[in-house]
Amino acid sequence: MIAFLTGPAGKALAVAAFVIALLGAGYWKGRSDSRVEQLKDTIAAIEKRERVDERVNGLDGIALCNELLGGGVHDECAQLRGVEEDRRNAGRRR
Repeated sequence: MIAFLTGPAGKALAVAAFVIALLGAGYWKGRSDSRVEQLKDTIAAIEKRERVDERVNGLDGIALCNELLGGGVHDECAQLRGVEEDRRNAGRRR
């Protein structure tokens, strides 16, 4: 047995095992790097979404309509002006 391990076949087997171990380690490292990048992208997307949500929540209906239609004042958004005022005064009418 010792003669086999110290002979040319044993050395070739040891080199093959070493190469397989290196390839496995490289594969594992590549997968973990990929996961780290995916998590960083996910976190960036969530942070961007939170900023957008804060901005949208701060807009009233008319400003939101104008923003969604590309800025400026649009006739469709001007029609919302009465609806927005009705919602604000709904509690005062009682």
